[in-house]
Amino acid sequence: MQVPASTRLRFEDFDLDAGCRTLCRAGQRLDLRPRSFDVLVYLAEAAGRPVGKDELLAAVWPDVVVGEESLTRCVSDIRQVLGENGQDIIKTLPRRGYVFAAPVEPAPASRVGDAGLATPAGEAAVPPPSTRTAMGQLEGETTAPLTRGAAAVALWRGLAVAAAAVVAAAALVGWWPQRDAPAAPPALPRLSIAVLPLASDGADPAQDRLATVLTDEITVDLTRIPESFVIARATAESYRGRNVDARQVGRELGVRYVLQGGLVRLGDTARLTLQLVDSESGRTLWADRIDGELPDVSALYRQVTGTVARSLDLTLQEVEAARARARPSADSQDLLLQARWLLQFNRTTPDSLQEARRLLEQVSARDPGSALAIALLAQTYNYDVSQRWLGLRGATREQWLQQADRLSAQAFQLDPADARVVGVRGTTLALAGRSEQAVELLERQIVLNRNDASAWFWLGYARCTLGRPDEAIAALEQARRLSPRDPNLNGIFIVTATAHLHLGHDREALEWAQRSVLERPQHAVAHSWVAAAAANLGETETARAALAEFRRRLPDYTISSFRNERLCANDLCRAQRERYYEGLAKAGLPE
Repeated sequence: MQVPASTRLRFEDFDLDAGCRTLCRAGQRLDLRPRSFDVLVYLAEAAGRPVGKDELLAAVWPDVVVGEESLTRCVSDIRQVLGENGQDIIKTLPRRGYVFAAPVEPAPASRVGDAGLATPAGEAAVPPPSTRTAMGQLEGETTAPLTRGAAAVALWRGLAVAAAAVVAAAALVGWWPQRDAPAAPPALPRLSIAVLPLASDGADPAQDRLATVLTDEITVDLTRIPESFVIARATAESYRGRNVDARQVGRELGVRYVLQGGLVRLGDTARLTLQLVDSESGRTLWADRIDGELPDVSALYRQVTGTVARSLDLTLQEVEAARARARPSADSQDLLLQARWLLQFNRTTPDSLQEARRLLEQVSARDPGSALAIALLAQTYNYDVSQRWLGLRGATREQWLQQADRLSAQAFQLDPADARVVGVRGTTLALAGRSEQAVELLERQIVLNRNDASAWFWLGYARCTLGRPDEAIAALEQARRLSPRDPNLNGIFIVTATAHLHLGHDREALEWAQRSVLERPQHAVAHSWVAAAAANLGETETARAALAEFRRRLPDYTISSFRNERLCANDLCRAQRERYYEGLAKAGLPE
């Protein structure tokens, strides 16, 4: 973004100098990341006028493709720097954008060094250097010779003015010598990535076209990763056919990660290889290989789109969370990254969930306008409910669902266009039995991000609670296809088992429940579904062993405990769920 060098603005007790790229408060300089500073300048110059998100994205990121999350993060950074009034200075316009609400006026130009030039007693003030002639003579001044004393005074004045000019110029360009070491280069944006054009052997034009299309799709999918910063496809295209090191790409484009790979033909098979490289160290962080049959390139296309982005999202979360933990002082974004990492199902424990909640409460306190932080905080209560960890918190299901409902509604009001916020709201409604509304929101989430496996999972769950198990299975299959190594595979498997049991498919239900147990044996409820399905099949030994494991983990649970959860949203689902309770009774669970 190009800003006028002369822009100096004042609002409240802040001074904003776009030319020198400084923001000061009471003479104290405040630090902002470059993109956040650009957003502040753009909004301040448009003070009082609603500015749409698309307008801001085009102005501040003209050469890269980024999602709205990057803009949200910048606004959050600005509000944090502006302090307790940040929310009032920059107001969010739901579904529209932002408005700079504080009065703005031009700031007076700074006069560096003026205070230090005292005028000798009895002498008139010396005009500024610009009013002198080339010979050093004042305009309108006679050319009479100066006395020795007057000449000394004039010389002193001239040296003082010249020195002041040198100091001012040095301050503007940052040349003036300092005792401190030179400033470190600016840190690369978190989750910044360049997708290099996929290499192709060039022997088949159709293969080359497929490589190009896959590059485009992967680039678009990566922009949907929260807080991602993805270099535009046209810029990345300049590296086509060049054998460049990822570290060079990182330096030239200012990104932290580089995704590179190629598409090769092996007989009737096309093989796509990908690797994610840390542009600072050159270390490979993730690699994958995907094979597909050339006669059915659409199948390969479907396999690649979505799955790559999901795998990379999980990898980037892990790497960035580790970076955040290593930093001596964590900002809101660091805390948010750590919390997101802790909320991945394959590593979530009662203690880690409580830690994620603590981090998210900190972020929400620092930035009350962060819809994502509030939504994820709501999700921690949803997880306690779904995992049956309520007893550990001394809470009831109703209390925690009320907390989740309040927080998810607040987040949705703040930003109803954020797919993740929409999804948490839908999840909360589904767990509360308001599944018709949940389905509507989860389908909206999928429109916003068609490759979000968690959206498809919760859509499957909601459909199951509405007595629509066939539709639930279809949604769950889509979740598995998009994310075959998803951290929540055990959840996908157990809801698939539920749908099959509701349909009377006891053998399929048992197989899916057993897969869920293998994926995450600590999930107590999965063992109950193994017990119910096995008992319905007459496999008594398997049923009793599974029930024993379930009761070891949840000793106080009975059939009535499950009934009282009221998970079904209508009578059709309740009638289907009776097969589950019948199986549990056969296995030996008390009523």
